[in-house]
Amino acid sequence: MTEKILYRPAEAQSALGIKHSKFWLLAKEGAFDLRKMGKSTFVTADSLKKFAESLAKAS
Repeated sequence: MTEKILYRPAEAQSALGIKHSKFWLLAKEGAFDLRKMGKSTFVTADSLKKFAESLAKAS
C-alpha cells in the first residue's frame, strides 16, 4: 500500500484531533507546510509528522 503524502485540511484536523479553527490558527503560524493544487489546499504528511514530534511528551 502506498503511503499518502498530501492530506486535505479536514483529514489533517482529524488525524491531529483538533478543530477547524485551531488547525487554521496553527497553519497561519507556519506549523504546517501547505500546498495548493488548483483551488484545493493540502498539508504535507512530513509537516504533520514534524508537528506531532515537536509537541512535548506527556508525563
